Amino acid sequence: MIHLFKKITAYTFACLLFTVLISTSAFAQFNNIGAFLRAGAEDATILTKEYLRPFPTGFGTGLNAGWNEEAAPKKTLGFSIQIRPSIAMVPSSDQSFNISSLQLEKIVVAQGEDPVTPTIAGDNNAGPLLEIYDDPESQNRTKLGEFTMPQGTGFSFVPAPVVQASLGLVKGTDISLRYFPETEIGDMGKFGVLGGSIKHDITQWLPAGKVLPVDISVQAGFNQISVNGILTLQPEGVRNPNDPSLSSNPNPNFEDQLVETSTNTFVINALVGKSIPFISFYGGLGYQTASLNLDITGDYPVNTSISGQDFYNVVTDPVSFSLDSESAMHLLGGFRLKLGVLAIYGEATLANYFTANAGVGISFR
Repeated sequence: MIHLFKKITAYTFACLLFTVLISTSAFAQFNNIGAFLRAGAEDATILTKEYLRPFPTGFGTGLNAGWNEEAAPKKTLGFSIQIRPSIAMVPSSDQSFNISSLQLEKIVVAQGEDPVTPTIAGDNNAGPLLEIYDDPESQNRTKLGEFTMPQGTGFSFVPAPVVQASLGLVKGTDISLRYFPETEIGDMGKFGVLGGSIKHDITQWLPAGKVLPVDISVQAGFNQISVNGILTLQPEGVRNPNDPSLSSNPNPNFEDQLVETSTNTFVINALVGKSIPFISFYGGLGYQTASLNLDITGDYPVNTSISGQDFYNVVTDPVSFSLDSESAMHLLGGFRLKLGVLAIYGEATLANYFTANAGVGISFR
């Protein structure tokens, strides 16, 4: 038994480390969106939204999974600690987007380039070369610069590392907590998680609840994930002497550039299941949602041209938006295999993004 426990724990920690590493790779892609600002805040907002579009749905679906061990809540003072990484599969339709279909003001796809480019969940090949013009529709347009769309992570799934603890209270109710302290990710930025869940047994309130052969409960949970990335967009050339922000910001600081994101998720599930010695099965129907809030803060140079000479203007805190997930109903099913205090978990969620969740834990009562 001890040998099996060591093997399963080692395997689960390896899976958790894998999801952390892949998540870090995704977060690293945030650093690349600074180049979008060469064309100004409006175009940067559009490109950032499209590039990150799979993130709230994928990350939200992954974090909304894995709250449950069985349909019934834990008994009073029952306790468990679980490591349960998730992966949400991104459909092919969300792995790329067509830049030519966007309403961009100053950006055009360079001649001969494929306008289809990866999202953050797309392949790890760089996207097309984009050119910035003062007036793309004019025959006398002036080119202000160019940049290449960033590559995706190369993984068609979004991972979500999950570590949580659960405690049984009274009256058929238990609570769960997820916490990952805000942590530096090398020189890329910071990452942190906070989440909670509550589950309540409703079988006890049904007229025939005591004779029902199954457990029925409702569960609701939330997560808040913060990810901050460091940007490094430096000016090229000379500042425009007619820059509208010259008087209000005469000495811009290009060293404190950040992209700050927070993803908020919510899920509610109705669960039914059965526990027999050593193993529990459950299934359910639920609803989930998630939203990504993104702010790009700091000073940034924006290319411009006057009488054929290249300059730059300065914009401060140029981008701020919210991006909602594809909120929807979902089906889920899972199990818990208990071997003494050791518990092995598995769960699948059928939603817009199919999600698999599995792990190991120590469980009492």
